[in-house]
Amino acid sequence: MSCDNLSLPMSFHRADGLQSVIGLEGIAEKFGRRPALLSLLHGPSDILLGLLLGSATRRPFAVIDCGTKFNSYTLSRIAHMLALSPRALLRQTYITRSFTAFQTEAAITTKLPHFIARTRCDSVIILGLLDTYYDEQVKPAECRQSLRRILETLRGVARKDIPVLIANGKVSDPPPGKETLFPILYEAAERILRSDGSRLIEERAATRFLEEDPHGTQ
Repeated sequence: MSCDNLSLPMSFHRADGLQSVIGLEGIAEKFGRRPALLSLLHGPSDILLGLLLGSATRRPFAVIDCGTKFNSYTLSRIAHMLALSPRALLRQTYITRSFTAFQTEAAITTKLPHFIARTRCDSVIILGLLDTYYDEQVKPAECRQSLRRILETLRGVARKDIPVLIANGKVSDPPPGKETLFPILYEAAERILRSDGSRLIEERAATRFLEEDPHGTQ
């Protein structure tokens, strides 16, 4: 499904978008907090909320679109929610797309580190990471190996104090042999966020942040 078909929860039509979704404002603040974390967001409107969290930082961020879910119109709507200039938000959003599992791995393990090395990038949002891996032409074992390489790269990005958010919903009926792909993402994430359409819930707390800074200070 493309972003054109993503439905906004009713409360999202208000301009104060961060305050209209219960829990979103606090999580948006945590998203940009250091030390950076590798987070997973799943549930209804996960793609929209992922872009909203990246946009809410009001700083340059990278988007890796693995399932043709991004378009500039959706980002313009987000700009309206956050009372930002659509043109300014588009200028600070760097987008790359992948259409196959091979392209997805290359975009994350090769292109992303090179991009970060030469361009200011304050966060990374990955849309529909598993979409290209559900292609029946990609063998399950290859998917798992590739996904582990991707997660290793993303952990490295987070260790450079660049927050990473994977917006990827759980598929109810994954292809045979690929049932473990979402659980691999789930276990690898340092923070789990779940949306239910009107609320954004921290399903699993940021354990690394708590271990490194037990008092919650920066």
